[in-house]
Amino acid sequence: MAKLLMDLTPLSYSPALRRIWLGGIFSTVGYSITGVAISLEIYALTSSAAAVGAVGLVALVPLVLGGLYGGVIADTYDRRKVALAATLSMWVLTALMAAHSWLNIHSVWVLYALIAAESLFQPINQAARGAIIPRLVKPRLLPAANTLMMSVGTLGMSLGPILGGVLVATLGYQLTYSINVLAMTVGIWALYRLPAMKPEGTAEQPRRGGLSSIAEGLRFVRGNQVVGMSFLVDLLGMFFAQARPIIPALAALSFGGGEIGAGFLLAAGPIGALTGIAFSGFLKDLSRQGRFLTLSYAGWGLGFTAFGLIAWVFDGQGQGASVRESLLRLSLAGLALAFMGWADALGGVYRSTIIQTAAPDHIRGRMQGLFIITVVGGPQLGTAGVGFAAEAMGAPLTAVMGGALVIITIALATVRVPALWRYVPEPVPDTRQIPSV
Repeated sequence: MAKLLMDLTPLSYSPALRRIWLGGIFSTVGYSITGVAISLEIYALTSSAAAVGAVGLVALVPLVLGGLYGGVIADTYDRRKVALAATLSMWVLTALMAAHSWLNIHSVWVLYALIAAESLFQPINQAARGAIIPRLVKPRLLPAANTLMMSVGTLGMSLGPILGGVLVATLGYQLTYSINVLAMTVGIWALYRLPAMKPEGTAEQPRRGGLSSIAEGLRFVRGNQVVGMSFLVDLLGMFFAQARPIIPALAALSFGGGEIGAGFLLAAGPIGALTGIAFSGFLKDLSRQGRFLTLSYAGWGLGFTAFGLIAWVFDGQGQGASVRESLLRLSLAGLALAFMGWADALGGVYRSTIIQTAAPDHIRGRMQGLFIITVVGGPQLGTAGVGFAAEAMGAPLTAVMGGALVIITIALATVRVPALWRYVPEPVPDTRQIPSV
């Protein structure tokens, strides 16, 4: 049984990682609560799945800019200071979201503007944090450390949607937004306690301009097929299969349960991911990491197709239904979404590890920046695409077709470039320097 459970060794090995892990739980719970509140408020103001999906479109350009230049900044300056400055900026924006609600403005355009600004700082923060993690543990503990950091996101995103739906239904938007202001303070404390984290080798490396540094990172990705394919399969999976923009509409039309039902469905994927992470001990003995990663995205697509088929069966039966009346429908839909989260979380352990292992420290921030663009920008773009597709042809059919397209496109890409499918890592020596793939 112990071999199945998540490896907690890095938490005892590194007090700094332990603080980052704890602070991240609070921050992610609050962030996820805010994300649910924004989705529900926009849908309440517009009654449009496309308006909810537009959240991803609004966030996309700032996210790309923040990811590209955030990686350069993280490879140039003290990563602790970079992460701290970005987190403080996000804290201010979160406070403005709360103020917007307390002042009863309730403007979709103000929410879009705040989302866009937050999307600029989020990848800067995550690029710096992702580049810090390999400095806090030995290489042999890196997969376990990445699993723990993924557990932060999955735990926060499991609790956040449930709490968000309940809080919006019982306390309203004002207090719901305000909770994230308090939660993010713990994450700021954890970053403040870190020692200086200047990139290794920067004294020997000539300082280049932003565009030159970005081009160097892109050349690295283009020259490494394993890393390049890890980005591509993630983009394909996340673009075609996103449940968030269609859940508010399906909770109203197919599944029932109102805001609480929507919160339950939004939490189902993260709960599945948390379950996968909790029983991820077997991953440390896995040799065919690339094949496992590829199959995990196929599982993600399969789960989205199943979610669409369930919605199709119950289409039109959810209007006005309480949570008790909708329990069977919500449970079946939740299981499909939980399977998606389970597949994504298990594959994500090696998605992070492969990229961190491939890059030397002086370029690791740029790899993390591109990684954030992929793993966050892909879902943002997919959120917009799925939302508009659902508006045009209905949410159930959008989910069925989207899941099928994930499986088909990833299969075609793998046949064309099989490097990730064949990838097996070489043994990593227990030293601080991590070799390239």
